[in-house]
Amino acid sequence: MAQPRPHVIGIDIADLRTDVKSALRQAAALDFRTIEIPTAHGELAPQNLSPSARRDVSRYIGGLGLSPAALSADMPTLRLTDPGTVEERIDRTRHVLDLARDLRVNVVSTGVGALTDLQTGQPSDLAISALSRLGEYADIRGVLLALRPSYDTGARWLAVLDALRCPAIRVCWDPAGMVMTGANPMLSIERFIEQVALFHARDATAGFVDRGRGEPGLGHETPLGEGDVDLVGILEALASADYNGPYILRRTESTNPSQDLIAARDTLKRYRSAQ
Repeated sequence: MAQPRPHVIGIDIADLRTDVKSALRQAAALDFRTIEIPTAHGELAPQNLSPSARRDVSRYIGGLGLSPAALSADMPTLRLTDPGTVEERIDRTRHVLDLARDLRVNVVSTGVGALTDLQTGQPSDLAISALSRLGEYADIRGVLLALRPSYDTGARWLAVLDALRCPAIRVCWDPAGMVMTGANPMLSIERFIEQVALFHARDATAGFVDRGRGEPGLGHETPLGEGDVDLVGILEALASADYNGPYILRRTESTNPSQDLIAARDTLKRYRSAQ
């Protein structure tokens, strides 16, 4: 078995549920050294940051001893499979890719929902076209665009990645997000794991998909180690693939995120030391 590496453990500052500067200071005070930063909306959205403001943000983050692992660009109402929203999604994601370049951040993560047909498993032509355009743009900017799967299984995601064949398109692996929507994150893991550019560490109860109606029965997030995510299998898969990126802890449903993120860090370290 591959030996675990001392990966940096970080958080998404959105989970602290406060303003950006307070969240950054809190992340540093909790002794996290790497962070993911939400940029689709709010204070750090590209349209709200002039060139000088971008330099100020970069200096402020570095002054706290923090290193951004990724920017997140989650736009759940703008679906890549919807002709009415896809162009706006492409345009806004391009602006986040530009921001990542300016802040010297190598990864932009984004949730994309289902990109394949529920019944046939075939990738959406519209989504593939949109992602191809974004992949080319990301490549020019020197940034990886890491797609976060949820409703699609690993095998279906491989079909999407195979259709794209774009080196700048990777995966932000959130096994809990897949488990909550009824997808098994361990299926086809041997090929899927090679595409992971960012890992979200959290846990959840399992959901299901009603294939008669095509409607999901969603699970819910739990403290790390207390849900249905195979954390041991996940960590072993990452180790076997020589994943050398950060582990970003997530607690999107917590009422006490600071305390729960500290507990999640302790749990993750305990699981890793047992490998």
